Amino acid sequence: MKSEILNDKGNNQPSYKSIAQHVYNLFKARSSKDDEFNDWAGYRDRLTDFVIDCIAPGESLLILGAGKCNDLDLKKLAAHCGSITLSDYRPETADEAFARYGLTPSDKLKFVASDYVGITDEDYLEYTERLLKIMERLSSGQEEIDGPDLEALKDCLERIYQNNEDYEIDLGDEMYDRAVITGVHSQLNNSFRGLFQYVRKDVEDRIGEIKSLEELNAAIFRTTRKHTKYLVNRFNEAVFAVVRNGVLYGYEKNIIYTPSGSDQPVIGTVDGARQAGELIASLPVKKNLDCIWPLSRRRGIKFTMSICYLDLQSK
Repeated sequence: MKSEILNDKGNNQPSYKSIAQHVYNLFKARSSKDDEFNDWAGYRDRLTDFVIDCIAPGESLLILGAGKCNDLDLKKLAAHCGSITLSDYRPETADEAFARYGLTPSDKLKFVASDYVGITDEDYLEYTERLLKIMERLSSGQEEIDGPDLEALKDCLERIYQNNEDYEIDLGDEMYDRAVITGVHSQLNNSFRGLFQYVRKDVEDRIGEIKSLEELNAAIFRTTRKHTKYLVNRFNEAVFAVVRNGVLYGYEKNIIYTPSGSDQPVIGTVDGARQAGELIASLPVKKNLDCIWPLSRRRGIKFTMSICYLDLQSK
C-alpha cells in the first residue's frame, strides 16, 4: 500500500522540506557496501609504489580526497615521507585511516578539512526538494514532466553554479613538496546526479515506480556538465598553488563492467575524470602508470586508471 507524507499537523499534504532533509542526510551519510580495503589491495600496492618512486625520502606530501586511504598504504608512505597531510571534507574518515594503519596523528601526520566545491547544504536541499516534487508527480501517474517544473529545476541549478563562481578553495597556507590526487576529479560535480538516485529510491519506496525519467535525467546531466570543466580547473589551480615540486594526478580513463569485461569511455557519471584527462595534454607529464582500479566487486565495476606524475618545476 502506498504511503502518504504527513506534514507537522498530520494532514495528508506533502512536507517536502522534511522529506528532502531526510533524503539529503542519507546521501551525505552514504558509505560503500564493498570491502574496499581488501578488494583494492593490488591497486593500493601499485599506486603506493608509484607514489614512492616519484617522491624523494623525507619530502612532505599532501593527499587530496584521502578518505580512509583504501587506495594508498599510509603506513608505507609515512615511513618514506618527512610529513603527510590528509585532505578531505570528513574528519571521521581520517580517524579510520590512522587507526587502520596503526598511526597516531602528529605535526608530521595530520588531517586538514577542505571543501573542494563549496556548494552549500541549503543549495543541495533546495535542489532535492524540487526534484522530489517532480518525481512524486511522475510516480503518481503524470506521464510527462511539466515544462515549467523542469525549467525551474534547471534555473535552480544554474543559479547555484552562478553563486558558486566566487568560491575560493582553502587548502591552508602550508606548502608541500608533492601531492596526490587520484579519483577526485570525477566526484567534484557528481552530487546532483547522485542525489537524483537517492530521491528516486525514496519516492519509489513511498509511492511507487517512476516510469518516465529519461528527460529529467538528461536535463540534469546537460545542465551540470556545462560547469564541470570550471570546477576541475579551479580545483587544479588550488592544488598547484600549494605544491612546490610535483603532483601525482590520477583519473579514470575507461569503465569496465565485469565479468563481461566490456570497456566504455569515461563519459557521464564520471565526467570530471574526462575533463581531468583532457587537461593532461597541456601539463608536463614526466612518468605514467596505467592500472586497474576495482571500484566495486559487488557491482562488478572496474576502471582503467591513468596515473601521471606532473613535474611542476617544468611548468
